[in-house]
Amino acid sequence: MAKLDDWSRRPVEEANLFNPPFICSLICEFLKDFAKTDKANAPLLLIVIALTTSLHRASRERLPHSTITSLYEWLQKNEDLLIGFSTRAKNITPHIKESILFGLSLEALQSCSEHSLAAGSNKVSFSKLFVAGTTPEVQDIIYRTKFMGRWLSKSGSEISIAAAWGVTP
Repeated sequence: MAKLDDWSRRPVEEANLFNPPFICSLICEFLKDFAKTDKANAPLLLIVIALTTSLHRASRERLPHSTITSLYEWLQKNEDLLIGFSTRAKNITPHIKESILFGLSLEALQSCSEHSLAAGSNKVSFSKLFVAGTTPEVQDIIYRTKFMGRWLSKSGSEISIAAAWGVTP
């Protein structure tokens, strides 16, 4: 696993987009929408899949607009998006880990059994003011991360979803 550079040595774009408060807030938004289907917690692997997808422009822009769309059919029709997916997931994972530690320290996230997370006692989300004042791209990342929470929670087991994306836990 790659070690992250000190903040002073990170590229500006990386520091802005992959900072722990932003990624932690995305995870919290994902978890809120994931829990809408009566699942209290989400496997860490699904969080990685969701953020790898929502932070990748080409993948994000081709996501369906309804959770009625089958994840498996969509992946078959968009299998070109799987090229490089595991590398993107591997590259984002250190940022996700850093953000999870940040969220756990603030009690915004809660560690659960079987390598999963749930929302913590301190609720974290993007305010309407933040969303309204940010770029359309950041708005789309937030919206699509939430969508991934709903979609993945309805798409079967962690192992089936991971296999469809071509990753292993």
